[in-house]
This record gives sequence, C-alpha cells and structure tokens, in this order.
Amino acid sequence: MKPKVLLINPYVYDVSAYSFWSAPLGLLQIGSILRENGMEVELLDCLLERDEKRKEDGRAPFVKQRAENPEPASSIGKRFNRYGISADELRARLCALAAPDLVLVTCAMTYWYKGAREVVELVRDVFPGTRIVVGGMYASLCNDHARGQMKQADLVVTNGTLDLFYAFVEEAVGWGLDRKPQQADLGAFPFPAFDLYEKRYFVPLLTSIGCVYRCTYCAAAYLYPRPARRAVKAVLEEIRHWSDRGVSRFTLYDDNFLADPGALAKPLLSSIASFPFEISLYNPNGLNASLLDGEIASLLRDARFREVRLGLETADPLKQKQTGGKVTRQGFARAVDLLYRAGFPAGSIRAYVLAGLPLQPHEEVRETVDFASDLGVAVDLATYAPIPHTEMFEKYAPLARYPIADEPLFQNNALFPFAWEGFTEADLDELKSCVRARNAAI
Repeated sequence: MKPKVLLINPYVYDVSAYSFWSAPLGLLQIGSILRENGMEVELLDCLLERDEKRKEDGRAPFVKQRAENPEPASSIGKRFNRYGISADELRARLCALAAPDLVLVTCAMTYWYKGAREVVELVRDVFPGTRIVVGGMYASLCNDHARGQMKQADLVVTNGTLDLFYAFVEEAVGWGLDRKPQQADLGAFPFPAFDLYEKRYFVPLLTSIGCVYRCTYCAAAYLYPRPARRAVKAVLEEIRHWSDRGVSRFTLYDDNFLADPGALAKPLLSSIASFPFEISLYNPNGLNASLLDGEIASLLRDARFREVRLGLETADPLKQKQTGGKVTRQGFARAVDLLYRAGFPAGSIRAYVLAGLPLQPHEEVRETVDFASDLGVAVDLATYAPIPHTEMFEKYAPLARYPIADEPLFQNNALFPFAWEGFTEADLDELKSCVRARNAAI
C-alpha cells in the first residue's frame, strides 16, 4: 500500500499578516518529490484567505481572529491575532482523515513558530503513531530553537540537509525513494504541487536560489551558499503547465533575476512575450535597478509585468555602500526613467524602502521616500526584520529593545525591534502616513 503523506501549512500568530502572494513553496516542492516517488500526498493549508476581499492581482487578507499574546510578548502593547483557521477546525479536519504515515509541517517566518508548534502537538495528539517532520525558514535560521520547541516532531530539517530527510523518510515509512533531487539541482525538481489546492489564484515561479550579493540584512547567502539557476526551458514549461490548468497570474521569486541577463532574464522574458495566451506577472522580490537596461525594461513590459518592484532600500549613499552596494541614486533614477520610457503607466513602478534599521534616523527614511516619490515611484515601506545569520543581526542584536537573539518572536518587524530615540514608533506612524499621501498623488 502506498504511504500517505500530509502536508500542513500552519496558522500563524502575528500582530499583522497579509497574503502578499504567499505560498508554502518549499513544502509543495517536497510534496511533489514524494508524489513522484509513488506516495499519496494531501495538503491542509491552515492559512485561509478571504476570497471576497481578494484584489485583482490575486492578493488577499487572511481570515483572522483575536488571540492572546504569546507569553514572551504578553506586555509589549501590541495585540496579536491568529491568522488562518482555528485549532478546533484543524482538529476536526485531521479527525476526518485516515491516519497518514508521514506529516510535514512548514514554518516560514522565525517568529511564527508558536502556530507551527501547536499544529505539531495537535497532529501528535490526533495521530500518535504518525511520523512528523518540521522544516521551513524557521528550522533553518533558528535550528537549535526549533529542535527545542518542536519536541513532538520526529525530525527538524534544514535547507541543507535533504539527504538526512530522504533517509528519514525511507526508514520511517519503509518506502524506497528513487528520485532524490538536491537543492542545487533546480532542474531536477518537479513542479510544486499547487494542484493540491481546489483553486489557485496565482503560482510562484522560483527561477533561482541564492544571491551573488551579500547584503548585510539578508540571509540568502546563508540559506543558499551555492547560487543555482533554472533553465529557461523549464520555467517556460512550468508557465504553460499551469496556464493549461487555468492559472493566469504568476509571481517571480528571484534575487538574481537580472544577473547575467543573457542567461535567464532576456531569453525568458522574450519567450513569455511571444506566448499566444495572456498572463500577468508580478515580482515580490525587488529587481536590482542597477542591472536594468533599456532592452530589459521593454521586455518586462512586453512580458506582461503589471507592475515592477525595485529594491531601493535607502537613498543615502553611505548607507547604500554599508548594506551591500547594489544600487546608487543615479542607477535607480536611470532604471525608473527606462521603465517609464518603455511604457509602464504611472503608479506601476514601486520601490522597497527599508525603515527601522539599527541606529537609522527617521529623517534618512523620509529623504528616501521623497527621492523615490519625486521620480514618480510608489513606495512600499519595509520595516526591518532582524534575521539570524546575517551580518547586521550579529553586529547589532545587543542594541535591540527586545532579546532578538534568544527569542524569535521578537524578530518580527511589526514589533519594530530597533526603535530608538532617533526613530520612534510615532516617527514610523508619521512616515506611513507620508507614504500613503505621496503614493496617492502619483
């Protein structure tokens, strides 16, 4: 009899959460691998979205309910919600299933572990004999903490331990795995199992992993030490595959998309532009403005990008060099001009601006907002989230107003962990109001 595998994307506890083209991509990739190896795979996604509030681009808010603040954050003055279905509803859904042989639970954000822990404990209670594996970014970035918290799990697996996972699965369910693709070999991975959803409003396209840059606030280099890229042909096949199944919106996840553009970006965009069917493309990961040229700008438009998000982070030249040196003011302004010349309409070009970096004065962020807005660019204010194993985290963790190195709950950007006298929460609220007003005027 084929082994039964249940994939679970847990509900989360947070001050604020929104489905910004969210998807448990890694979980669905592993599910596809196990399915290719002959196993029966089901999905239980607890992060239920409100379809009646869904935007035209596919994004939607999560269902939410007021929840008690987690104990370490019980007195911080911010109210937590549970996003997704309730524990009672999850229990009912689990009880309606035949006992699986294996349950895989993911946890994306480090500060979402409380929901994942509850799900693991609930699975253990309902299915005492089932083997449970926990993975995701939390397990990779906070592995010691995860192993301490997920005591009811049989294995906590990190990004770089796929062989350990495969060996565990074979032993746990007594089923040999013929196909065992490795992280760096993206071409060997099957398409993620998005068909496990009754309806998909968008599908993410992972075109590479890792990053050639070493930005001080980003953990891409730690999570993926060896950058790897998918073949253009494989990405095109994936788009056609999902388009044939009714999907018309795609989100591009790639920190390196414009690096070596002749190998990926230009041939991929050119091929998409020639498709006989209509799709919409979005890039939640900001493109590197310094690598954008006139040909790429036109191809982005021809390939049906509905908007283009650029990484600006800060307009301060010194801070740009200190945090990674990816872009300059001049390079950013040039990229914006090229995109508008290519025909992108007003409001369709957006810039990520970082706020709340350690010891960052609020005036610096305001200057960056004004710089981008004066170019006709809409701003997305991204409050800094301290990520373990990054240069900035290791250097500045002692300055945070919460013990971020000991308690992942405090790594939440919604808690504004690096507020200080030069950048208070009141300053942040004022900046958000300024951004709304500037964006509305574009």
